[in-house]
Amino acid sequence: TAFSRATRIRRYIQHITKKRKLEAPWRFEVAAMMSQLGCVTLPPDLVEAVYAGQKLSPEEQARFDAHPAVARDLLSNIPRMEPIAWMIAEQHGPCSPQPLKDADSQEAITQGAQMLKVALAYDQLVSQGQSHQEALQHLRDKSTEFDRAVVADLADLQREGDRMEVRDCAITDLESGMILQKEVRTHTGLLVVAKGQEVTYPLLVRLRNFWQRGAIGNSVIVLAVPRPASAATASGHS
Repeated sequence: TAFSRATRIRRYIQHITKKRKLEAPWRFEVAAMMSQLGCVTLPPDLVEAVYAGQKLSPEEQARFDAHPAVARDLLSNIPRMEPIAWMIAEQHGPCSPQPLKDADSQEAITQGAQMLKVALAYDQLVSQGQSHQEALQHLRDKSTEFDRAVVADLADLQREGDRMEVRDCAITDLESGMILQKEVRTHTGLLVVAKGQEVTYPLLVRLRNFWQRGAIGNSVIVLAVPRPASAATASGHS
């Protein structure tokens, strides 16, 4: 879903802003979370087709390509949101000068748009099955299209993932920060949560409500920090 993708993009952007020690990182994180806002005007099956890497008709592609501008129009009149709105509008680049008087805002827009463009492309490649290294190499090979410095900032993102493990986790043991590695559906096939979404407190409550009603299974597949050996052993004997 668009929300799941935006959540992943925010994670990538957080990683980049921490490495760069950027001022007011909230601007870039908000841009990431709002980057798919314009997709609310599109049919869900069209959005899913794009995220799955399916070929679109020229008309469908044009509709999808317009979603950043839709988000810009929705956000640009909100106080303090204009630079963020333009970051989102320019997420597919190349970034062009925008009608803002503040030079700092213009620099932030360029920087934010470049980060969004790389993060979105990386997410698309990984979501379609490429490994972390394959996705990075693909972006490096297109150095005229993607900012090499931003791509380099993502290089050690995998090391964060290497400190985590994929495991089956009981609904009652879910914690914020875990990442769902498989979509969660009800027994009747209704999509509850898409793959790749980070577990937040509201999502935790939602999953527990579905589980308590008997609508979903007792466990989900997550990416999480490894459990201490004692806890893993105890779980294995339970």
